[in-house]
Amino acid sequence: DFVLRSKKNLYECKDAGRAWLEHLSSGLKEMGFKQCLADLCIRKRDGIVVIVYVDDCLVFVNDKKVVDALVKELSVKFEITDEVETSEEFLGIEIDHSQD
Repeated sequence: DFVLRSKKNLYECKDAGRAWLEHLSSGLKEMGFKQCLADLCIRKRDGIVVIVYVDDCLVFVNDKKVVDALVKELSVKFEITDEVETSEEFLGIEIDHSQD
């Protein structure tokens, strides 16, 4: 009989979510993002706010060029799907876009 130990957490394993969050948090910290003390799902850096929920991230920033640079920077550290778009809803929360 053989027992194999995976070097990576598999998506459906019990600890996969925690392992991914640790990996993402570590990478964001290396990129200079600071975790918000009031809400541990929020990371901030130079006017960029990233909200993390499991494997989804929502980015708040005023400049599309900054978003493009951030996506490029993230893609160096993580395998991501580039879905840069204006969100109307995230996790059941309606997002209102205004110039104010």
